[in-house]
Amino acid sequence: MKWAIRKAAVMSIKRSVFFLFASLAICGALSAQDKHSHSAEQSVFSAEDDAVKKPAAIPEDVLAILAKDGMVSRTREDENLPAEKIPRSWFSASAIHLSKSGKTDFVVMAKGPLAGGNVVTFWIFRGTAHGHELVLTAPMHDLVVRHSRRNGYRDVELTSMSAVKISSVLCRFDGKRYARYKSKIEDIR
Repeated sequence: MKWAIRKAAVMSIKRSVFFLFASLAICGALSAQDKHSHSAEQSVFSAEDDAVKKPAAIPEDVLAILAKDGMVSRTREDENLPAEKIPRSWFSASAIHLSKSGKTDFVVMAKGPLAGGNVVTFWIFRGTAHGHELVLTAPMHDLVVRHSRRNGYRDVELTSMSAVKISSVLCRFDGKRYARYKSKIEDIR
């Protein structure tokens, strides 16, 4: 009788250990899958690049907002183009997930006549139930979408440089748009 009770206890422990390991394996696989889907997104953007490395089609509502940007409007006028004829070739976009909402957000990088020397304008658009909304415009050398979050959205680090200084700005989402959180300027060594 004692032997049967002991055997049942051992079997119960073995089942518990099996289910524990099975649960951990499933959770690990799901976690790795989630990390893989976000790691497949481009999160580092630079003026050194001619375009984004993981391109995505620019949605019509994003293009309409870009057409209203002051720099884009002035360049369009200089090129004698009508407002509805903004060339898509002036932009390069990459899809990204800034929050866990499931909506697709975009980082858009200026190209062609909109790009500057050592500086390029970046625009960040967040996906909403009503389309996309511009949440950051930044002429910088680099833009990095970090893993840290504020108000549910990933932080953004901006970097620019001169011949002797490097400037970094950390932007955090304030509930409506990205705003400067802290900045620093350092000498280039």
